[in-house]
Amino acid sequence: MTLLLLLSCAGEIVANDNPDSAEVTLWPIELSPDTGPASGGTFVRIVGQGFTSASAVTVGGAPCAELTFLSDTELYCTTPAGSVGESWLIVGERSEAVSAPFTYLDSHTDTADTGDLPSIIAGCTLDSPTTMQAEASEASPEVLATVLIDGRTIGAGEPPGVDAELGFGNPGSDPNLWGWFEMDWSVQAGEGDQYRGTFESTRTGNYDYSVRFRVDHGDWTVCKSSAGAYGLVEVVPPTNEEAVDYCHLQWPCSLSVAPNGISDEVYAWIYQGGVSDRTGPGDLILFDLGVGERGTDPESDVSWSWSSMAYLGDQDGLTAGDLANDEYVGTLRGPATAGTYDYVARASADDGLTWTLCDLGGDSCNEGGSSDGYDNPGTCTVE
Repeated sequence: MTLLLLLSCAGEIVANDNPDSAEVTLWPIELSPDTGPASGGTFVRIVGQGFTSASAVTVGGAPCAELTFLSDTELYCTTPAGSVGESWLIVGERSEAVSAPFTYLDSHTDTADTGDLPSIIAGCTLDSPTTMQAEASEASPEVLATVLIDGRTIGAGEPPGVDAELGFGNPGSDPNLWGWFEMDWSVQAGEGDQYRGTFESTRTGNYDYSVRFRVDHGDWTVCKSSAGAYGLVEVVPPTNEEAVDYCHLQWPCSLSVAPNGISDEVYAWIYQGGVSDRTGPGDLILFDLGVGERGTDPESDVSWSWSSMAYLGDQDGLTAGDLANDEYVGTLRGPATAGTYDYVARASADDGLTWTLCDLGGDSCNEGGSSDGYDNPGTCTVE
């Protein structure tokens, strides 16, 4: 006799027909949207983990009309036709399956309880922005769109029975195959209503994006900008900014250089937990050496000029042999005019996205380094 064991967690179900097995694979999934017309054709984004290109997906026992594998955490299913009411969208088969409820709706359901047939979408517009840049796996900039619906968008407040979504997909592709995200009502805009929303892509690249509206779960109307085009978004890698833990100029405490001449070598140290405390140069660490007008801000004053420093070796920190610090060395070119200038190093732990100024510190110059703020630049005499 076969025993079917069902495990449930937050609405997801895993079926295992071998209760004596060592473990059951279980992972959560989220559906967006989780409702659609019984006629099918809803483009559902499935987010979870452990997906493969061979993952099987069914809705109410029927396979997706179209299934797209985007990554091990993201699938897209175009729903088949179904029966009005709650069904289960299931990913996987038998011992490794997970599900979440998907509700089929009557295509002519009147969610506004007006007793009328669905209203007509007279017009809709992708308002702003029409071009933008977004970071992968982060929410995009907010997108605004306006819709005009006969009999629905005239009164104050959110119009009843209106759904709005923001979607994106490959340039020139069918919007029905895009990924779609729910938008929120924002404000009344004349005889129409404005909605706002964001979307998220886990992959970099260039994509089309736009909005769509429907009334009482009827057909979707996809919108364009006032120029008659979809929006364009460039999805770029995320900028993982990482502040420097500690850095300082090590030596010399002052220097002299001829006008336009090359200085003696200057040394600087950096400590970055989990990065510099390893053998060899730390990943994503950059060091520059700069010189500028006395008393000016190295981060903003245009008088400052910078040159790259090179990795020299590992240096111990608080404990002998811990190799906690990376040491860098470089030279600077003296300004053309004789006088007294400031010099300082700057370090980056995120490949140049952000910089920390590194003033005099350590045993050599008896100063505190950058952990106490930018207080003690070196003195560069040009003569």
